[in-house]
Amino acid sequence: MKIMHVADLHLDSPFRGMERHQQSIQKHLIQSPYQAFERCVSIAINQNIDVFVIVGDVYDAERQTIYAQNFFMKQLIRLDKANIQVILTHGNHDFLKPDKKRPQYPERVYVFNTEEVKHYDVTLSDQTTVRFYGFSYLQRWVKERMIQRFPKNPRVTDFTVGLLHGSAEGIASTEGNYAPFSTKELLSKQYDYWALGHIHQAQVLHESPLIQYSGTIQGRHRNEIGDKGAFIIEINKNKPVISEFISLAPIVWQNAHIDCSEDWQSTEVVTQIEQVIQNYQSEAEASLQSQILTLTLTNAQRLNQELQRQIEKGELAFALESSHTDLPFVHVAGIRLTSNIALDAFQYDEALNQSFHEASEGLEKGQAYEEIMSDVFQHTIIQKWLPELAEDLSLKDDIIKSSQQLMIQTIGFEAKEVTHED
Repeated sequence: MKIMHVADLHLDSPFRGMERHQQSIQKHLIQSPYQAFERCVSIAINQNIDVFVIVGDVYDAERQTIYAQNFFMKQLIRLDKANIQVILTHGNHDFLKPDKKRPQYPERVYVFNTEEVKHYDVTLSDQTTVRFYGFSYLQRWVKERMIQRFPKNPRVTDFTVGLLHGSAEGIASTEGNYAPFSTKELLSKQYDYWALGHIHQAQVLHESPLIQYSGTIQGRHRNEIGDKGAFIIEINKNKPVISEFISLAPIVWQNAHIDCSEDWQSTEVVTQIEQVIQNYQSEAEASLQSQILTLTLTNAQRLNQELQRQIEKGELAFALESSHTDLPFVHVAGIRLTSNIALDAFQYDEALNQSFHEASEGLEKGQAYEEIMSDVFQHTIIQKWLPELAEDLSLKDDIIKSSQQLMIQTIGFEAKEVTHED
């Protein structure tokens, strides 16, 4: 039996934040999830997949565009014509409103329409039988440990597969918003395979039986770096499960670093960045995947202060812009400066050192970020046009790093570069 395990398509992703870059980049990004999913369906057909499993978040929001709905339906029709059965759940982004009319999907598409854990029994062309357990979100948050509703494998079919869109929070968690579970709880059900969704990075939670996230099919921002795709899963009696990653993302987000030298002026900085871009362009042409870079200039304290200010104002990024009319392209989406400095004030003033680290930890792990930004997130304009800004991890990361740098620069009148001899 061969299963295509895919999740977190996020069709209709607006890729907010890219508007300030060239419009052509945002256009390519908006189309990328559609291109990725269409390719996924083509691979499933070409590979004679038996069952196509989609584990939540088909769409990026509860309200979908006509374009996205029409596109998704066409892909399901392609699978139906190829005699491939589809098992579909909805997640926290595309949750099903109880009063919303359900689409009329093709005959071979089985949708979990409630928050009750139910099952579908599927018979394959070779008469192999498979039971799929799952549920869908009817609201944005599901705090209940839905895993407790999944029954232990009844072994009434040849294979049993669980579909769960949620987050691994630990067995004692009471705080999770997305159907929290633990690996131990999944193992206790004795299923042959667990197809997970919600986490955008592909990852294996357990080898045998295989429990894994497929990740998203297209990274949506610079925190979702690296290639994205789906898995082809092959399950046979009395044999280990075979899992093959399938690359799908037309555009890959990458992190690149350049270590600054003392004597660099603007020309040297631009030359170094252009060399990095050239290297990534070669990679893009080899893989046929465009690359979007977040570039970090490390040891930025070696650059003169005026050059640092110009870079922070975006003048360097402006100098690097190009048309991106050819595919695949390489685009620098952001340039960061990081300083490798130690502060005598921090080193010799225990109270100051403790305050700095407590402030940093409060931003990263505590409630300080939410408290500081609450007025912004609750503003009527933000609520109307950018309702998910509070969940933008790249924005949070930017603000935290900038805050830490500002604290260092403000107090760091005695700052000096860290060396191995210090």
